[in-house]
Amino acid sequence: MEQNGDRGDENDAVVDAAARSTALDRYLAARLAPRKARRDRIALAAFVGETARIVATASEPLVGEMRLQWWRDVLEPGRPAGEATGNPIADALRDAIARHALPAELFSTLLDARARALAPDFAATGTVLDRYLDDTEGTAFRLAARILGVTSGEAVEKLIVAAGQAYGRVQLLRTLPLVLAAGRRASSQAALVNDWAALAPPMLETARSWLRRARGHVRDAPEATPAVLPVALVEPYLAALERLRPDIVRERADISPLTRVWRLWWASVRGKI
Repeated sequence: MEQNGDRGDENDAVVDAAARSTALDRYLAARLAPRKARRDRIALAAFVGETARIVATASEPLVGEMRLQWWRDVLEPGRPAGEATGNPIADALRDAIARHALPAELFSTLLDARARALAPDFAATGTVLDRYLDDTEGTAFRLAARILGVTSGEAVEKLIVAAGQAYGRVQLLRTLPLVLAAGRRASSQAALVNDWAALAPPMLETARSWLRRARGHVRDAPEATPAVLPVALVEPYLAALERLRPDIVRERADISPLTRVWRLWWASVRGKI
């Protein structure tokens, strides 16, 4: 029994480290969740962060797709309960799925969206971008809400959609240097840099608009606010991104650790984002 406990502690540490390194905002928000939901929220954060990292760093679409397919296989419904995958993140996530009856289609939606983003001709504009952000960041917020026991409804869905669009845009802009450095589209690298330099300002303004909507929807769905807590960081991220222009495609925008922790904690206490 002691060995099993030790192994469990080691696995928890691996999941924590993965969530902190790839999805710090979601990890910190999870740490502020009620104790009974905390571990499962952290597992979800690690999964969301890992799949985002795959897209951001894959040098070839096929390499990224193979990694995403691994996640599809381990999360496939019908696998024997308690079967270890050898990956602490996957094992913790599968436990969370079983505990909260998380819908398999939500994970498929997120993974399929990540795969679309691997394509060299993926256009992160217009309705294509809106759908991508809803299928990724929005889906992650929906799963967080379910882990917290929040009942879905029109008001909750409006909040989640707005939250996903606002938070997703700043995260997309923050990961630009990683995506461009991966060299997946090396043949048109110079053009891409110029394109993104032109796209960034209107994207920042759109993120502000979605943030205002999300804050408005909080009034009608206060119970879902803990699920979208990372949106409390959109405003400081926007300020950091503005300061970087025109180097937004070369340098990663970030905020201080104290600002991050304070904003999340204060939003949690006030029930506002």
